[in-house]
Amino acid sequence: MKKKYNVRASQTQYIIYETEVVAKNKEEAEEIALNTDLEKWDDENIENADGLSIDDVEEIEEGVWNNI
Repeated sequence: MKKKYNVRASQTQYIIYETEVVAKNKEEAEEIALNTDLEKWDDENIENADGLSIDDVEEIEEGVWNNI
């Protein structure tokens, strides 16, 4: 007899942002960038840091899936 399960999984993702600023040096450029609203940055790339991993499996119904 088959059962129905709710399976939750997660995956870590990194988003790489990029912005251009005008500054006197690298330190000032970093300071200006860190004080810039994230909405003004361009999101350039989304990368997965790891594979999909199962976090939880919960039985939600029993005995109703015999025809699958």
